[in-house]
Amino acid sequence: MDESPSDKNSLFPEADIRFASFGSRLGASLLDGLINLAIILPVTYYNILIWKIPYLFVITSLAQIAYKPFLEYRYGATLGKMAVGIEVLGHQFQRVSFNEEMKRVSFYIVPSFIQFILTVRIYFSPAFVSAKNYTEFNQLLVDANPSTLLLSGLVVMIVIADCITFFLNNQGRSLHDLYADTYVVEKMGR
Repeated sequence: MDESPSDKNSLFPEADIRFASFGSRLGASLLDGLINLAIILPVTYYNILIWKIPYLFVITSLAQIAYKPFLEYRYGATLGKMAVGIEVLGHQFQRVSFNEEMKRVSFYIVPSFIQFILTVRIYFSPAFVSAKNYTEFNQLLVDANPSTLLLSGLVVMIVIADCITFFLNNQGRSLHDLYADTYVVEKMGR
C-alpha cells in the first residue's frame, strides 16, 4: 500500500511536515509589505497633503496592525503566505490558537502600537493642518518624536535576531516562533 505524504489519514501528520524555507518566508513578507503599501501609502499620502482627517490615520494604522494577526489566526496565513504556499501552525501542528498568534506577533504589534501612540497626537495637532508637504510633515514627526529613531533601531535588532534564530535551528523557526511555540510550514491541502 503506497501512501502519499499528504494523506489526510496519516498516523503521524507531523512526520509529513515540511518547514518553510527562508526564501518563502522572505517572499511572503515582501508580498505582505507590497499589499500594505499599495493600500496604505496612497491613503496616507492624500491624508497628509490634502484631506487632513486625523481619524483616517487611526483607521489605516489599526487596519495595518491587525492585518497579520487577524489573517494568520483566521486563515492560518497572510495573503503573502497564501501566495507562496506556507501557513502558521500551533505547537502541536494544529491550527494556531488566538493566544499563540498574539504571542507570535507581539514582537511586531508592540513596536507598532508604540509608534501609533507617538504619531497619533501629531494628526490631532494644529501643526498637522499647517504642514503643506510631506517633508514638513516628516519634520514635524521627527521633532515631536525623537524616540522614533530609537524605536526603529530596536525593531531592526529584533528582525536581525529573528533571522539569526531562523538559521540556528533545523525547523526554520524564528525567534517569534520559538516564543509562541509555533511553526511556519509548507501548506499541505488540509
